[in-house]
Amino acid sequence: MRFNGMNKMLLVVLLGLVLSCTHDARVQGKTELLTLAEDSIIPITQRYQQLNDSVAEMRKQWRHDLSKGVSAEVVRKKAQKAFVQLIYQSYFTFWDGTPWAFYGTSTTPQRGTIACGYFVTTVLQHMGVKIDRVAMAKTYSEHLIKTMVSSSNIKKFVPFNLPAFVAEIEKGDDAVYLTGLDNHVGFVVNKNHKAYFIHSSVISPGCVVREAAIESPALQMNYYTVVGNFTADIKAMDKWIANQ
Repeated sequence: MRFNGMNKMLLVVLLGLVLSCTHDARVQGKTELLTLAEDSIIPITQRYQQLNDSVAEMRKQWRHDLSKGVSAEVVRKKAQKAFVQLIYQSYFTFWDGTPWAFYGTSTTPQRGTIACGYFVTTVLQHMGVKIDRVAMAKTYSEHLIKTMVSSSNIKKFVPFNLPAFVAEIEKGDDAVYLTGLDNHVGFVVNKNHKAYFIHSSVISPGCVVREAAIESPALQMNYYTVVGNFTADIKAMDKWIANQ
């Protein structure tokens, strides 16, 4: 398993991100807990809970900022930036290498197995997105996307052309797309004009991976693709901030 060095890694999860979003001392104290020594014996469950708690605290601070008159647009931009980093780095770091299985339903990184749909819905739920984790993991991916993202932010690519798809994604802003394939689902993340596919892959190596979208075997063999730009969806982002 690719993640067997977890307890040897230096995890600095969300530290720079959260401190750039707020000066609240309570939030800073929370994130400092996430800086771990190389040989930390803190269980992964505790470290993961610290991440989830820090995200909840960050969203709470944004709600406080809104109550004090900070514009919704300013707060939403912070939330969009945070959401991209959380999917691209923070949550992926924990789940990286967790084995895929068709019936995998784990809620803990590196424990058990995780199917593609459950990977998406579990991460969203742990980030504080209101989602029926089990029902949405079992449904077909297009329904999941239409449930979570407004139609104006959904696009279909049929027949699917991978180079054209990647070129279109990479010309846009940093974003997280809920992405449904013929028989698969995951996150496409555009980060600094580079598109990545983050998913629990049945294809080798058979685990949660982050790969350049243009090189992804799952995308290469696909015909029908639907993407929902979650971070561009004002309604979706405002609900995440508001804990609704």
